[in-house]
Amino acid sequence: MHKPNWFLFLALVWTSLITWLSLVTIGSIGGRIPIPHKDKGVHFIFYLVFVVLWVKSRLKINNPILYTIFLIAVGYGVSIEILQYAITTNRSADGWDVLANTLGALTGLLLMKN
Repeated sequence: MHKPNWFLFLALVWTSLITWLSLVTIGSIGGRIPIPHKDKGVHFIFYLVFVVLWVKSRLKINNPILYTIFLIAVGYGVSIEILQYAITTNRSADGWDVLANTLGALTGLLLMKN
């Protein structure tokens, strides 16, 4: 009997959630919390979890898989920023978001490498 891969399911849901939250207008979630640049922390967490879930979804984990997932995460983050610029009216591309995404993905990579 085939055992379900819950990490794959969670990785797909998480990726869909990132896409949705990045491209739709939701109002000012957390707008009243006075923390400077709090959205960068959210980006960091989103992409850290992205890498961890996708790595955990793999049955066999090795360095090429880790680096491939990291590169996919970075490319996905850049793509989302481009889409925000190209297809949304209330979002804009932000290089600092790309940096936060990349640092989150790198942290996820380092956590999974150990």
